[in-house]
Amino acid sequence: MFATTDTSLLEVIDNLLTKGVVLSGDVVLGIAGVDLVYARLSVLLCAVDKLLEAQNETGERP
Repeated sequence: MFATTDTSLLEVIDNLLTKGVVLSGDVVLGIAGVDLVYARLSVLLCAVDKLLEAQNETGERP
């Protein structure tokens, strides 16, 4: 039915770093239904050479 391939963890991590991954989320801390602290978090995971390529193409800092 499905083709099975043996993929190692190292190959998965290499693929993620090559393509890049953006993780984002929101954190809200509150008491009794009153929001006291709100934080929006974003993380970019990629290889450094990909960031440098993007900087050279756009002329902007990533």
